[in-house]
Amino acid sequence: MTGEPATRPGLIVLFAFLVTLAGRFTLSRAGLDIPIADDVRVPLFLILILSLALESHHVGPRPAAAGHAVLGILALLAYQGISVLWVPPGTITGPVLGDLCAVFGLLVVYYNLAAWDRDRVTATTLKMFHAAAWIYFAAAAAGFGREVNGRWAALGGGPNVFVRLMILGMITSFYLYLREEERLIWLVPIPVFLFGAIASGSRGGLVSLAVTVTIALLAIRPRVDFGRLAKPFGLILVVAVILVVTAGPTIADYVQARFIQGTLEQQNASSRDVLFGMALRIFLQHPLLGTGLNGFTVASGFGLELYTHNLPLSIAAEGGAVGLALLLVAWLGLWHAYAGTPLRERSLEARFAAYCGIFIGCTNLFSGDYYDARTMWIMLLLAAVHPARAPATLTHR
Repeated sequence: MTGEPATRPGLIVLFAFLVTLAGRFTLSRAGLDIPIADDVRVPLFLILILSLALESHHVGPRPAAAGHAVLGILALLAYQGISVLWVPPGTITGPVLGDLCAVFGLLVVYYNLAAWDRDRVTATTLKMFHAAAWIYFAAAAAGFGREVNGRWAALGGGPNVFVRLMILGMITSFYLYLREEERLIWLVPIPVFLFGAIASGSRGGLVSLAVTVTIALLAIRPRVDFGRLAKPFGLILVVAVILVVTAGPTIADYVQARFIQGTLEQQNASSRDVLFGMALRIFLQHPLLGTGLNGFTVASGFGLELYTHNLPLSIAAEGGAVGLALLLVAWLGLWHAYAGTPLRERSLEARFAAYCGIFIGCTNLFSGDYYDARTMWIMLLLAAVHPARAPATLTHR
């Protein structure tokens, strides 16, 4: 006997992705002044939680395998929220506390989606990242949103947001290539998105790409088959040459100034060395509990607009050794859950979710704040958590 086909997640995955991608977009950027809903996360999160509640009858009592992986992240977020109790006088904690609550809400949604149908949710999410990368590239290529200094960006996000989408586009291109029986057409976007990543001027993004590729190669340890690789690499090389010839001159001077002169000759680190050094100094001054949530802005004396741009150092400065321990527990919990699935049983979606999470995690060593780490937590959660197998039924003869 066959039962009715299980209902699969659909529009809620698309909406969850849009909420995640929207970031801190405010209506004031579009010329609207709505006090309560100016931060679009307020109405979007309400709709998202309501949508999940309406879909709960489809989700049903579905236990998640490796569901403990989310506990470490939630413990870290809870500790960071509690740390508002010992912040220095004058610290503004409201917006950052709101960011933590937003991350918590997204994790609850994606945990339930992973328990429902992890591979379908992940496959849809990877495809949407690919589509978003094309949209952002087209907007930046048309000149919408570029920085004054020539760095490519689009749709209200800065260059560091742009480079993440470009490289996620590269990763998802390779995912679609493998998923669609190695159709070469899916490799064409790789040099396109790499061009966009270089045009963003994000050195941290390119270093993160190199680290992610290295980790992936070490994990896969692929056997080199030159006959099989000839056509894919040949296609990528041809598209890359066409891009360099046609569009390269438009960013050649900028690349020369940004990467060669600024990085190699002038050793300009965009003040990251100063911020990192100050975060380490604050950690040594408050080694156990740190300065509390967003306390770096006051303790450093740099002003309210500057933050560490490094997730572990930020947690060290504001959460102390306790915060670092919880961060390590969260990462180890995710790794243990992911590694707990036998190698042959790991789906293609789970593997690429892990690579996307690793890449975003690496970028969080060079840019971004707590809310910018949301995509890392989401993708690592999708890599680790999946629906639990139904218990085997006993048959009697």
